[in-house]
Amino acid sequence: MEAIRKYIDASSLMAVMTLPEAFKNRKLEVLVFPMEEQESEKADIESVVQSLIGAIPATDMSLEEMREERRLKYETAD
Repeated sequence: MEAIRKYIDASSLMAVMTLPEAFKNRKLEVLVFPMEEQESEKADIESVVQSLIGAIPATDMSLEEMREERRLKYETAD
């Protein structure tokens, strides 16, 4: 794996990222490594559907019906 090592002034890096105050006005050593690619896992349809449950409102109910349903649901919650 290839890497890059440089010494730079903190002020140069502070324009790119937030650094602790203790780094101000100091020389820093910067090491850069390529990130290892992770295999993207294809989500199966079931897990996608499960993640969406509750995110999409029921369109066959009026707003008042939804409010009442939620009120009853949360009234009985401990």
